[in-house]
Formats: sequence, structure tokens, C-alpha cells
Amino acid sequence: MNKKNLICFLLLILIVGVYYSYQKDDDVSNSPSNANQSEMPIYQSDDMVTNIYDLSGNLVYKIESGKVKHFDTNNNTDFDLPNVTLYAQDHAATWNIKAKRATLTNDKLIYLYQDVTLTNLMPDSQLQQVITDNAEVDLTTQIVTSKDPVKIRGIGFFSTGVGLVGNLREKTANILENVKTFYNSEAQ
Repeated sequence: MNKKNLICFLLLILIVGVYYSYQKDDDVSNSPSNANQSEMPIYQSDDMVTNIYDLSGNLVYKIESGKVKHFDTNNNTDFDLPNVTLYAQDHAATWNIKAKRATLTNDKLIYLYQDVTLTNLMPDSQLQQVITDNAEVDLTTQIVTSKDPVKIRGIGFFSTGVGLVGNLREKTANILENVKTFYNSEAQ
């Protein structure tokens, strides 16, 4: 090979190397990093309704949401504007739960964030509504807990305080601290 062909050949290799180097850089900049990829949902949906049934085919709960994202790394599902309806074994809707955001874990715990409202759908129940900032509901046992300020409304009473432990199946709610209760009051 003469000197001129050798220079052309080396120049061609340099050009191809630079071209592939820029292509690789573009691919890296256009694709998310591995750290970001773990934070990306494996699926997402708008205006989704999810019905969960027991082994007998009875509806246990329904979750409606404006936006849903499911993450494979922790197996959690995030909801924007969740609207959860719980059902009794007789197929009657018993509770409606709303919040601005929620996270459902693999072990059926739903963490509710911002403006949480639990409304009893059974008209003859003493306990009618629970309002708090954040709460956790075990969808299997229907135990609800909160560490935040709480308001409870019922037939003929209104209570406020801090912290909550309740059982939605049994229609009970206990405020843990600083309890103030007003009877026969329409106070909000």
C-alpha cells in the first residue's frame, strides 16, 4: 500500500469511528439512564376502573382514577384522584373513599394523600364520614389509620382530634388524641 492509500484508509476509519461515537452518544442522551428507568412506570393509563373480586366472584372493592401508574421495581400502583368503593359480602357498597393521590402496595395497603374523605354508604349507620389529610387503609381487613388531624361526622355528633384507628367493616373510628366531641351539633 502506498502512503496516499494508507492515509485515506486511516482517514476512513477515523470518520467511521467518529460517526459511531456520535451515534452512541445520541442513543445514550435519547434513552433514559438505568437510574431513571427504575423510576419509570411499566404501564400507565388515564380514566381507569379496576374491579377486584374474591375467589367466589364477589366484588370486594373498585378503584376509579383519573391517572394510574404501575411500577415494577416496588410493585406499587399510584393513583391520581382515586375513588375507592368497598363492598360487603352481600354485594352492597359500604364505603366510598376519595383523595387527591394514593399508592396501592402489593400487600393491599392503600396509602391516601391530601384531602382524604371516607363516606359511609349505609344510611342507617351512626358513623357517616371521616375526613383527614392522609390515611392508610388495609383493603383486606378494612382497618383505617391516620396520624393527622381527623374530623368524624355521625348521626347527632361531630368529633375532632389527632390520629385515627378504625374498622370500616364494623363502622368504628377512634380518635387517638385531643378529642373534642359535639353532640346534636350541626357544627362543621
